[in-house]
Amino acid sequence: MRENEVQSQPGNGRNWLHILLGPAIFLAVQFIPFFGPLNARMGFGILFWMVYWWVTVAVDIKVTCLVPLFVVAFHEYMPLVKVLESYAHKEFFLILGTSIVTVAWARWGFAKRMALHFLLRFGNDTRKQMIGWFLLTGLISFVMGNTPVAAIFAPVAVAALIYAGYETFEQRWNSNAASNVLIAVAWGASVGGMATPLGGGQAVVTLGMLQKYVGHEIYFLDWSLRMIPVSLVVIAAMCAFMWLLMKPEVQTFKGGREFYRKELEAMGPFSYEEKVSCYGFLLIVLLALLRPAYVDMVKGPFFAWLQPGRMFFILALVLFFMPSRRKSGENIVSIDALKKHFPLAILFIWPASVALGRILNQTGASAVVGQWLGGVFASGGDISAIVAFSLGGNALSQVTSDTAAAGVMIPIVIEAFKNWGGMEYGAVPFIWSVGAAISWSYAVASSTGAQGIVAGFGANLKRMFVYGMIGGVISVVVSTLYFIVTIALLKSDFYLLPPGL
Repeated sequence: MRENEVQSQPGNGRNWLHILLGPAIFLAVQFIPFFGPLNARMGFGILFWMVYWWVTVAVDIKVTCLVPLFVVAFHEYMPLVKVLESYAHKEFFLILGTSIVTVAWARWGFAKRMALHFLLRFGNDTRKQMIGWFLLTGLISFVMGNTPVAAIFAPVAVAALIYAGYETFEQRWNSNAASNVLIAVAWGASVGGMATPLGGGQAVVTLGMLQKYVGHEIYFLDWSLRMIPVSLVVIAAMCAFMWLLMKPEVQTFKGGREFYRKELEAMGPFSYEEKVSCYGFLLIVLLALLRPAYVDMVKGPFFAWLQPGRMFFILALVLFFMPSRRKSGENIVSIDALKKHFPLAILFIWPASVALGRILNQTGASAVVGQWLGGVFASGGDISAIVAFSLGGNALSQVTSDTAAAGVMIPIVIEAFKNWGGMEYGAVPFIWSVGAAISWSYAVASSTGAQGIVAGFGANLKRMFVYGMIGGVISVVVSTLYFIVTIALLKSDFYLLPPGL
């Protein structure tokens, strides 16, 4: 299999069938009363159309993001302005700013330096390298989106594999050991997506909806204290699963620590450009962590720029104008660097997932699903509700994307559990549990941008799917047990009540 085989192939007859089946499914849904009133069927039809195209990769994933606009061009299921507005979100600065800063990391070698320092600790044992890459990208994905993490570290992993003798796409595809390393990069990039609000589009989507639901700002620290523990438990379970079951055909790679040490020596000392982009990023993360301590002193429009998302965007703009000391005539972030390293797909997938969630809400489709799942909740109680919604959220994220799944599932959760337990904000604990389950999407190339990236470098997609489904089940079981204990059994106010109350 070649790199371009994971992309759409418009000239292929079978692919034309997939293209036509997307709108055909949409039309079929309009005649099925099970999906509720006519306007709700429009929402479901758009959802199924987008999911089908995402799963089959019938067209470029960015084109799929425009399906709501295709539909409204033919039939105004919502006012056109409302559909266009549904693509906009106030956390746009956060996604754009952090992605641009990490472009500087990739351009000036800071990402490579981090990876090499880390890998020096793991040597050339193939399973240790797999676990090492998973831990490295998993921990970094706490504060970076999955697509930028994979875009930065997959090329470094490939460089190490080339040194180890896996020089071609086919060699990496046909090797369990090499594919394990690439898959570990993608899974690590995905697994930390909900640990902090910086972890990716799904965290930003969930954060925005949670804040709107409870009516006040959720601080970086409050979110992280609730989601980092469950993320660490799942990471530990995934390490055990990968170590025990994803066996390579060779025990050691060629090279190892000596290769990484030589690469580090060749990079030279920590450069000015690396310091600026790294320290600037860490300073904003620190300010975000300390925000509860100073937020009351910086209220008002003159201090709006102190919100983390805006600070990341401001840092990105500053880097555009700061000249490099290593290369005359180039700034720390340049247009050429953006063309090479910026994850463009995130500017389509993330707004489209936000739009899809809003459209499902405004057409009434979310309320219909809420009624279905509400039946599970009513008949089985708290534990069955946590299990059902976690499985539903994870299944959706496996076949669409984690960001899109958040856009779809969180409004449904809010609608279904808004009065749970007689509490004013009854849906809050279920937002945590479903939000976590959405992040464990490993199986399909379209699950996150990370899977698509490593597939392009030679990760075996069959191996990714088979072990990704097993890993997804293990992760959902672990996180579901975590929330059954904290929510249903211990009834911990830490998860039951909105942060800040």
